[in-house]
Amino acid sequence: MPEISFFLFDLQQIFKLFPKEDKELKQKIREYEMQLEEDMAQNRSRLFVE
Repeated sequence: MPEISFFLFDLQQIFKLFPKEDKELKQKIREYEMQLEEDMAQNRSRLFVE
C-alpha cells in the first residue's frame, strides 16, 4: 500500500506549512495594539484641547 505512505508523507509536508501557535508573539501583538489605542486616544484628545 504505497499510496497510503505517499498520502501520509504529503500530509506531513502540508502540516509543516501551518505555523505553530506562538504565545510570545501573540502577547507582543496585544501589547502593541493596546499601546496603539492609547496613542490614538491621546491624539484625539489633543485635537479638541488645542
